[in-house]
Amino acid sequence: MRASLKTLHKLAEKVGADITVLREREVDYDSDVPRKISEVLIRKVPDDQQFLDLRVAVLGNVDSGKSTLLGVLTQGELDNGRGRARLNLFRHLHEIQTGRTSSISFEILGFNSKGEVRKDGQLWLSTLQTYNI
Repeated sequence: MRASLKTLHKLAEKVGADITVLREREVDYDSDVPRKISEVLIRKVPDDQQFLDLRVAVLGNVDSGKSTLLGVLTQGELDNGRGRARLNLFRHLHEIQTGRTSSISFEILGFNSKGEVRKDGQLWLSTLQTYNI
């Protein structure tokens, strides 16, 4: 396993990509020698971009959890069972008062090249510059 990961590191380095081992696990195999498997993320942001752009639409019935899901994903914290994850998505006073979103939201969830969530101001700044806002 070590040799395989070392080879992956060398290949990623040659193309300018980052490599992150997400998880490792020992598996049962018909042998006395313990075996491991690894899940590895190899990511290279294209040279002409600061980040990769992917747009996702969330659709569903009333009270199905769309805003809660977006709140959890973009804020990185689980909901407390009373809608706390949605609070940062509310844009209007009547949404805060009723606890229901009524507008189309644009939320940014960013990842660096190692797959780690970025919630810093630099992500917002680079996004605004990309879309000339």
